[in-house]
Amino acid sequence: MISPFIPFLALLPAVTNTTTPPRPHQRPLNLNSKPTNNQHTNFISSSIFSPYENKLSVREIDEPVGLKPTYEWRTFADDNDLDDIISNSGGTFAHLPAIDCFNQESDASFDVAIVGHPFDLGVTYRPGARFGPSAARQGARRMSPTVDTGVNPFRDWATVVDCGDISNTPFDKHLALKQLENGMKAINSRRPKNATDGKAIRVISIGGDHTITLPILRALHSTWGRVAVLHFDSHLDTWDPVQLGGGLSKYTDVNHGTMLHIAHEEGLLSNHSNMHLGTRCPLRDQHFDLDNDLRCGFKYVRARELDKLGIEEVVRRIVETVGDEYVYLSVDIDVLDPAFAPATGTIEPGGWTTRELLQIIGGLSRAGLKIVGSDVVEFTPVYDNTAETTGIVVGEIIYEILQWMVHVPVTPREYQDL
Repeated sequence: MISPFIPFLALLPAVTNTTTPPRPHQRPLNLNSKPTNNQHTNFISSSIFSPYENKLSVREIDEPVGLKPTYEWRTFADDNDLDDIISNSGGTFAHLPAIDCFNQESDASFDVAIVGHPFDLGVTYRPGARFGPSAARQGARRMSPTVDTGVNPFRDWATVVDCGDISNTPFDKHLALKQLENGMKAINSRRPKNATDGKAIRVISIGGDHTITLPILRALHSTWGRVAVLHFDSHLDTWDPVQLGGGLSKYTDVNHGTMLHIAHEEGLLSNHSNMHLGTRCPLRDQHFDLDNDLRCGFKYVRARELDKLGIEEVVRRIVETVGDEYVYLSVDIDVLDPAFAPATGTIEPGGWTTRELLQIIGGLSRAGLKIVGSDVVEFTPVYDNTAETTGIVVGEIIYEILQWMVHVPVTPREYQDL
């Protein structure tokens, strides 16, 4: 019996070559230029989707003859690669001007910068905070002055810009942290635009997980010296790496629960002028954890104490503890109750309300505390609701911090007598 499909075979073209030529994206890359001196090679493309010179038809792609790739090879010191397409933020905070803060040839000057740290290699529970910076910018897309203050920090004496995100590798935690530190140093090395703010730029960083506070403090130290950290967080984050990292390796030691312990060991914190605010975390070893926290120089106001103390008393205690020290403000979004900020990686019930947090920050601003830098971290947008509640809250917190920086200009001590 003759198969009924035989007549259709005659309609098919003769197959003369059973080997399909490689598509452009399947070709091996040119590896003739080898990196040296512990440097890595960075692939630069004219487009993230099409590394070839011209737009091609389907037929031309199937017959890749004479195509010339437009990529080039460049080498960077591993921890100095601040121009990576992976970390392109897309959009700015509150529609601020976008400035290339990492290019030494750029002559841009400003007073306060917003910068993203898309990093989450230090989490111990739910990942995803690397997407926080872009989502926070989305949350600030309708930002404007409020009736609470009547102040517009975008049109005051300070020039405020968005530096985009600091590029960092998603494959190596220690290398990524060094890249974040170098990115902050690049920003801090610029001159401020207005003399009113003294001789140093200040930065509000958007995380990213809480590990990013460590490279930021390292970068700040050369300008401001030791700082008093006001740590709004449900967790202590001063855990000994032997406990939380397991003591397995130096790689596991650094994470979002040990970074303040390490900062203390490196001499980055003012002694006994630091505070945890909104604490309510579970402890691994009650006596050891609290004793170690005290050794790291922290006092605290627990989350449940706010109802008894009130906003004004909490502000008074903070001012009394910090005194005349330079202040670094670090806000983990999980200081808020999950009802107000559900999109975070290590959630703890029983937190503060958004209004309470904003009132405390506003009180510290009115008290004139000398804020030299800040971060808002642990925003993990994949867990946000359809109303984008957490993203909008993060934007509002950053706005409150910005008002504080504009309200209280600060000069490094080395310039105060000039």
